[in-house]
Amino acid sequence: MDDPYITYRYARNLAEGHGLTYNPGELVLGTTSPFFAIILGLTGSFTDDYALLSSIINGISLAVLAWLAFIVLEKFEEPTAGAWAAVLILVNPLMGDALGFELNLFLALVFGGFAAYFSGRANLAAFLLALASLTRGDGLVPAGIVIGHHLWRRREKGLLAVAIFVALFGTWVAYAVYTFGSPFPNTLAAKRAMGASGLWRTYIQGALRLAYVYFKMSPAYLWFALVGIFGGASLLAIDRRIWMIVGWVFLSGLAYVIMGIPEGFNYYAGWMPLLMVISGLGAVKLADLLLLQWPTWPRSWVTLAVIFPLLVAQLTPIIRDIPIEPEPRYGIYRQVGEWLNRETPGDASVAMVEIGILGFYGDRRVVDICGLVTPAVGSHLASGDVSWPVRSLQPDYVILHDPLWSSLEAPIASSVWFQDQYSRVKTFEGEDPYILALYKKKESDTDNTQ
Repeated sequence: MDDPYITYRYARNLAEGHGLTYNPGELVLGTTSPFFAIILGLTGSFTDDYALLSSIINGISLAVLAWLAFIVLEKFEEPTAGAWAAVLILVNPLMGDALGFELNLFLALVFGGFAAYFSGRANLAAFLLALASLTRGDGLVPAGIVIGHHLWRRREKGLLAVAIFVALFGTWVAYAVYTFGSPFPNTLAAKRAMGASGLWRTYIQGALRLAYVYFKMSPAYLWFALVGIFGGASLLAIDRRIWMIVGWVFLSGLAYVIMGIPEGFNYYAGWMPLLMVISGLGAVKLADLLLLQWPTWPRSWVTLAVIFPLLVAQLTPIIRDIPIEPEPRYGIYRQVGEWLNRETPGDASVAMVEIGILGFYGDRRVVDICGLVTPAVGSHLASGDVSWPVRSLQPDYVILHDPLWSSLEAPIASSVWFQDQYSRVKTFEGEDPYILALYKKKESDTDNTQ
């Protein structure tokens, strides 16, 4: 995974006294998770292995999330479904793949907010949902649902919860507006520009493709569809407050579609806790129906028989993809980044498409071709002009893949102006398709005469 290293670089710069910045001196909020970056940055005096620290935090968060899913369903008098939902969350491959991101921490805070609210602790819920909103802006959706419901039920007696949320989240908004000029991360505008460019799959296309990929790896995923039907029916029969969680997931997905956000596998991981809750409910419901036909069968064995294909479906891609070594791009990206750090001037600028691992280990000023940390890119990318960052900002170095990525890199490398101004100076051999070519800006006639 590449994107988490963007947040890790923010954390490292914060720990080293440069502030919450990606390129020191440039006040751009290019991480979707300022709260997570701050947490990692505050631990910088203890360790500089931000990837390990992130995995530990999110591994613990995943366990807490599973426990909270159980607590919620137990509160709704469905403890067996809650226990199986917790197990399904723990073995969900998408949740495991998201360990490097802030997502599991975010989901644990959101479910913590719901669990607290369902237990009558609205003030604690407001506190946790404020932290969730600081972790990801998506947290405003569940926060709005919970606080809106609380105000509708309690009227003026619910104002303390509102005050707690506003005090926490409002403090960040004031700081972000003062420091960055906006409470919204630049990543939001960059992702919308990506979607508008037409160079990425849409959010819905990505979801369908993800479903196909997992079904291809394990046809047992079809069992989720059957169990999900019974789980959906169960939603109509249990405590209606469960629909607050359903509403959160639905509205969040709808917002992504409306804003034109392109696909991203970590976005779909946010659906998983609810889908596993529905699956847990559906498995128990289906087991109950089977026991009506065969009442002498042991309930535990019948329930396990219904759950077993779900476990097989999820464990198959995990077992199949257990890596002996890190994924191919990690090794080559780190190698190139460390070479940049060692062999290029400290004030050099480098343009690249994937800025996470390369940027973290390179530690040079990055010109982001996708615009996550380079805000001026957005409008040009949205119009399909992918070469603008290199053509206009003239970085000292450019890193491209070999073979070129057709939609993002080929328009740059094939341009006459690029061939006139840049020369290929080094090739870094990695596993296909992660062979990287380093281009250096040619010295101009003016430079040669100085």
